[in-house]
Amino acid sequence: MGASAVLAAACGSPPTTGTGGGREGASEAGGVSAEDCPVAALDEADGPVQVELWFGGLVEPASTTLLDLVDAFNESQDEVVVTADNQGVAYAEVLRKYNSAASTPAQLPDIVYLEDTALGEMVDKGQVLPSQACMLADDYDPDQITASARASYEVDGVFYPGYINVSSPILYFNKAHFQKAGIDPSAAPTTIAELEETARILKEKGVSDKPLSFLTNEWFLNTWLAGAGVDTVNNDNGREAPPTEATFDTPEAVEILETLKRMNDEGLLNAFPVTDGSIDHYLAVVQQDSSMLIETSTASGTIAAALGGELSSDTTDGIDLDAAAIGGADLVPGSAEIPGLEAPGQVYASGGAFYMLNTGPDAEQAGAWEFMKFMLQPENAKRWHLQGGYIPVVKEAINDPEVLEFQRNELDGVLLKPSVDQLGAADPDRTGPLIGPYTDVQEVMRAMLESVLFSGADPAEALASAQADATAILENYNE
Repeated sequence: MGASAVLAAACGSPPTTGTGGGREGASEAGGVSAEDCPVAALDEADGPVQVELWFGGLVEPASTTLLDLVDAFNESQDEVVVTADNQGVAYAEVLRKYNSAASTPAQLPDIVYLEDTALGEMVDKGQVLPSQACMLADDYDPDQITASARASYEVDGVFYPGYINVSSPILYFNKAHFQKAGIDPSAAPTTIAELEETARILKEKGVSDKPLSFLTNEWFLNTWLAGAGVDTVNNDNGREAPPTEATFDTPEAVEILETLKRMNDEGLLNAFPVTDGSIDHYLAVVQQDSSMLIETSTASGTIAAALGGELSSDTTDGIDLDAAAIGGADLVPGSAEIPGLEAPGQVYASGGAFYMLNTGPDAEQAGAWEFMKFMLQPENAKRWHLQGGYIPVVKEAINDPEVLEFQRNELDGVLLKPSVDQLGAADPDRTGPLIGPYTDVQEVMRAMLESVLFSGADPAEALASAQADATAILENYNE
């Protein structure tokens, strides 16, 4: 797997076919200016401007939230008409379609919604219209966006996405199972070591067969490493300059993988491969084969929808197993900040981003910015939280009374609250890796996790091999 990923990147870095000049161009220019965003072109357009948006990777209720916002925007004015086209169930499908059309700009949309990991590749292609330029042109203060969210999506001091849907991994757990095992449901594990011990108790008490449902997603590993101050790649995790080598083979990474392998060997871990559209790792908890799950905070909406979305005092102030059972089963969902190596909640802003492209006519670029401005309005940022399950990134929405009420009394809001808290406390200087060939490095790291958990590979050897493969990918990309 590692060798194939290296070969996939052998062609080097992607061509730049837009007008932005890519990362080096932005850096040499000292950032962006208001002139880079053609906001005035909308006033000169004849008739409504058609703006096409590609998206994917949004499950319910987030996909409906986006479509509702598109409809609301189109109804709110008569200068721009946005059409949202769903390109698939996974972010990867959208990225593949974008890459296949990137060399022919006329085939590209005006806005594309991609995972946060695509930032480096998008900037390197030079096809993104930086929203910071439009903010300058339209007197929008970027400080209205939370610091951790801005930091994760800035490259060389330039903020690129028009709007961002922020999420982070958290721990979901079955409170009823905790109580049955004699574990305080209000005291979820805070470290990886405590996570292992909690799983061991649940298994020894016969509460669940494989207590921790775990998707072999490298995102969790990157999050744990960043929380411990370990970078995945050099050059300040790719933030100071494009990375030239991988740096994740560290004692901290060995400790994490050894813990996961030990849990797997002892039957404490229920490991699942990453497969587009698969929900097997969720079903393991719903069917009560597992008691805990590490997943994105946006899963709160899915879980709430599946379980009815109602809370009672039984589920918030203590558990009466008869009264609190949902759907006739002893399933009472709870959530907590993600356990870390040393402390919980050590995360960076992840999620998805809406990128405006500079490959279309000026009027379409201006129209795209109008839609981004619409989503940046506090009421619409709030809607992404209340309906779509993402964390508010516009400061004015964070302490809105309706938002606070949602986080206290609605099941999905209560489940989301740990992510809100950990992102609110996140250090803006701790960001995820910024990597041009992220997809290829991602495949290497994911294959490493799978080799340890599915094939019994030695963690130290797997890490060393994966780091060498990832470094080769970076070297080929930078040629």
